[in-house]
Amino acid sequence: MRNVFVILALLFCVANTVDMGEELMKREILTKIVEYAGIEMPHDLHLLCLPCKLMMKSVQKFSSTILLSMIRKEWIFFCPKFKDPAFCEGINQTFIDQFSVHFLNNYLSPQNACSNLGACKQQHEAQTIKEYINEVMFDKLSKEEQRQWQVIAEQNIKNHDDYTIAQFADLHIDVEYTVGSNAFCGAPFCCREENGKPKDASKGAQYWGTYAQCDLPFRTIQDLIQFTGQNIKPDFIIWTGDSTSHDVWHQQKWNQTLPTKMITDEIKKHLPNSQLYAIYGNHEGYPADQYDMIGESTQWLRDEVADMWKQYLNQESYYQLRRNGYYSQVEESRNLKFIALNSQACDLLNFHLMDGITDPRGMLKWLISELKDSETKNQFAIIFAHIPPGDTFCNSQWADRFSVVIERFEHVVTGIFYGHTHQDHVQHIRSKIDGRYVKTLFIAPSGTTFSYQNPSFRVFQFNGLNNQINDYVQYRLDLAKANKDGQNAILNWEIAYNFLEYYGLESASLVHVSSLPYRLTHDEELLKKYIYSYSTGSDVLYNKHLKDLKNIFHKKGTKSFFICGAQTSTLDDWYECLGFFEKFRETSFLTFKLLEQFIGKWLKE
Repeated sequence: MRNVFVILALLFCVANTVDMGEELMKREILTKIVEYAGIEMPHDLHLLCLPCKLMMKSVQKFSSTILLSMIRKEWIFFCPKFKDPAFCEGINQTFIDQFSVHFLNNYLSPQNACSNLGACKQQHEAQTIKEYINEVMFDKLSKEEQRQWQVIAEQNIKNHDDYTIAQFADLHIDVEYTVGSNAFCGAPFCCREENGKPKDASKGAQYWGTYAQCDLPFRTIQDLIQFTGQNIKPDFIIWTGDSTSHDVWHQQKWNQTLPTKMITDEIKKHLPNSQLYAIYGNHEGYPADQYDMIGESTQWLRDEVADMWKQYLNQESYYQLRRNGYYSQVEESRNLKFIALNSQACDLLNFHLMDGITDPRGMLKWLISELKDSETKNQFAIIFAHIPPGDTFCNSQWADRFSVVIERFEHVVTGIFYGHTHQDHVQHIRSKIDGRYVKTLFIAPSGTTFSYQNPSFRVFQFNGLNNQINDYVQYRLDLAKANKDGQNAILNWEIAYNFLEYYGLESASLVHVSSLPYRLTHDEELLKKYIYSYSTGSDVLYNKHLKDLKNIFHKKGTKSFFICGAQTSTLDDWYECLGFFEKFRETSFLTFKLLEQFIGKWLKE
């Protein structure tokens, strides 16, 4: 057994290091293979390919059960020291198996293990971002060609009326939300009957929602949708996913999409004349974040949501969603293509990605073909998804390549929209060639209160002449007033701000919005406003984030978490902006880097 774990540890190191110790580690494992095969060490290591594969089959078979048992034992021992025991047991039952199976498949599969050791030839080489840039950018239009393209694209628009797009993000309803239950229960998720009642009644879950680690009762989201239908009547809705609650450790597959269906039915009821474009988030999978991008084990999710949204999709879009989990559809009168991406292709908590990180389910290749098609037809495009590329758990290898694709088709894409973070902020795609700003990413705050947020939704105003964003209006619920008025309250979904007015911008174009990071760096009051909106107007979150201001203006130009986040769109670039010492203060940096090592490298096809 000792040899098995020596091999496991060394295999992981060999697969993920490039320093001088790699050859020594390889030699150690190859010595074990020679002993196993009963032969002498050959001069040509590739002669060891077959013995290596035979040994790894034995190791894989023997170690899988042992390793899984060991991981479970250690998790159950250590986790309760830091987390609620019920949470620990739930994670053990739902996630440990997922991680272990994919980890073993990656590092102990005979082909992968023996290729990493050098005993077998590598089937594919790692691809550099420079190689990807050359592959994608070779036929990019010149600036003059882009201007001519836009003139024709605008002429192709038939309906020139301005239009609105409402964005619903992270609605996260909790069907077990219980008024009066303990909202500050000490567990990762509260406001349920199982949490009991607090000694102090003021700490109980409120009727319309609670500023705590709780999701919303369905009635609050019903009111949000009804308000949107009665007062806004948007032409389009983009719904960027995450409808289920945050009790990830005791969810069940059979009702995982129930909240999505409940919300879809409300949209159909109260917004009958609005065209819905929707995509799921990381919480719709079961277990949460787990989505099979290579095989078909997540087909159940694609089938269920495709049927829910079938009335909004043409036949081809419906089958795209059902087959691949992403889709596009054209609004002919607007000369506008809506493109829905599945961000589980970059989610580092999606352990299925250990089976292959290189362009999961061919989505980036498909995106290029869709944008190329739009370019050929002089047609604009809007892109939306759940997890933004600069999020903590989005693989930077994927995010880098997505940025390259957007730079290639920057004249085609007029808007890119995300949710997931529950905060209100922007990111910017930067050129991988010269560092210039390429495109603004608009990230909308959540409908849920989890955690300590004000329930929010957003409405974009578009120019019908050119499909460019004119402005957006951010709506928030005055939750404290709603709860004070009680069950019969008329909820006040108030305008929190208008984007251009709030930030003093001339327009929502790239040239003006991309000035925001620079202005945040040199204007303390503007940065405070940005942090306040980032916090969705929540005093609890705002005061917590204000500590970030202490060192920012001590030295002019000092970067911060917020400023760097606004001027980048990959986590690697974000932390590079922060600087060496600051990035190590962020615990997410080390977590992110460790997860990227587990996922592996992007390979050439």
